[in-house]
This record gives sequence, structure tokens and C-alpha cells, in this order.
Amino acid sequence: MKFSILTAVTAAVMTVSFAFGAVPARPEPLTSPESMPMLPALSSTRGNAQQIVCQINRERSNRYLSPVFLHRTLSDAALSLGQRYADGNLNSAYFDRVFNSRIAPLGSNVYSSYKVLGTFANDDDYVVRLEQSIYDTLFARTLDAIGIYENSGTYTIVLASGLRDRPSSVDVCPNTTTQYSPPGDTPSPPSNIENGIDLPAFLCAINHERTNARTDAFVVHTALHNEAWEQAKQMSQLGHYTVDGPRKVDESIYGQHVNMKELYWVAGDSFHNVNSLVNVLMSTYSSKVLDPKYQVIGVAQKDGFWS
Repeated sequence: MKFSILTAVTAAVMTVSFAFGAVPARPEPLTSPESMPMLPALSSTRGNAQQIVCQINRERSNRYLSPVFLHRTLSDAALSLGQRYADGNLNSAYFDRVFNSRIAPLGSNVYSSYKVLGTFANDDDYVVRLEQSIYDTLFARTLDAIGIYENSGTYTIVLASGLRDRPSSVDVCPNTTTQYSPPGDTPSPPSNIENGIDLPAFLCAINHERTNARTDAFVVHTALHNEAWEQAKQMSQLGHYTVDGPRKVDESIYGQHVNMKELYWVAGDSFHNVNSLVNVLMSTYSSKVLDPKYQVIGVAQKDGFWS
């Protein structure tokens, strides 16, 4: 899995470029001029993702490149990055976490990058500047999909190639506001997700390891579970994790008048999925995970931070 970051900040327009790959010299046209659809001009509005991708695809067609599509996961990632940028806390480490937790699961060879540009009066101006700013990336042969987020004239775009799943056909101009969501990435039923994690799957995996070690299975303790969630949320707000915790774990737990002889807390970032978390716990903290004196557990993750 590969990723890159396209960022720079100025008072008006941010510029930096990074290429996905070379633009082909001149492959056979995908569509004859006679069959090219009429593409509407962009409106004077801001943040119309369908119209933006339509304009991008028109320019890609002019260069004999296949159209790209709007991807729901990439747009969610763009939203997260854009909000982080607005708060003044966007950096490479945060994109790393977004990539690992949201984009990497989209394929074993996913390559992704993002770009923040602002501020613009309308989508027309944005697309013109975008093409100038990341030409090689936007017109790469391998580009599959994009996600877009706009707020107050500042645009965040996330681009990806090497996606495992894609729609059966891609329109140059989307005729619906619905963005593509891969069938293989359908979220688990809401009842399974607690504190950002598929809790039954996690317990099954971690208790399988304990069973192999002839240790009784963990059970979830409400106080630990709630504290893990608070730790994950606060680490997400801080933008980094710390072994000391954003707040004192023992004070928070014992403050709830919980009777426990010993507490042990670990945390990290770059949460990918349940299996990857269990692998980290077993490779680094197996002596604690398999210790029979620990009988209850709480777990959570938010934006790639886990506790």
C-alpha cells in the first residue's frame, strides 16, 4: 500500500504536485468525438462534487484517459482532512492514520494522495487551479477515483488508484448524487459496532488467543470500555497518541468506584481493522494479553487511534 501527501499553505492558494504516474503519449481514444456526451458547464456554486468530477472527466477524455468516479470512502476521508485543516491541525501523521484506517482497506495496492486548495469563489475557478496544481496526478492513467469536500471556498480532494472494487461502468458526468461504495466494504451491522470497533469480532479474536494459552476469556467491563472510548476520542483531538494518556486512566477508572487490583493500559495509532489490532497486541503485549490475572477488558478506536 502506498500513499503520498500533497500539501502546502499560502494565504490564498496552496500549491505542490506529486505524480501518480506518467500520462500516456497517445493511446487509442476511448470515445469517438461523435459519441462524446454533452457536458454541462460548471455552475457558479461551490462544492458541487458531481459537476466537478464531470469537468475533470471532460479534460481526461480530451487526453484519451478513462473517467474517474466519486468514491464515498474517499469523500469521507476528504471531509475528515478538510475539517482537520480548518482546525489548523492537518499534518502528514494525520493523513497516515486516515489512509491506514479508511483508504488502505480498499485494496492491497492502493496509492492515495490529497490536496487542499483555497479559497475560491466558485467551482469553475477551483477546477482550473486544481488542474494547474496537480496536473500529473489528476491526469494519470492509473487514477481510479476521487473524493471531494468543500467548506467556505476551501476544497479538499483525495485521489486514489489501485482500488480493488469499482462500478461496472463509469459515466463521464454522474447523473446521480449517490457516490460509489464498494460492496465488500459494507459496514458491519450497527449493533456490532461499539466505540468504533466490531466488538464481537474483537472479542472472538483476542479470546481465541487466550483459549490457546489455556486462559479464561476476557469479558467487557463497562468502566474500562467507556474509558477506552474517552482516551481514543481525546487522542484524536490531540492528533497524536501518548503512553501516558490524555488523562490519567487509573484516576478515571477508580474515580468510578471500581474495585480492581491492577490496571494495564496501552494505546496506539494507525488502526486498520480488528485483526491488525489483535496482531499488534499479541506481538507487543502478549504477556499482558495472556496473563490470567487480567480478566476484563475495554477497547475503542477513533480516527485510527486505539485504546
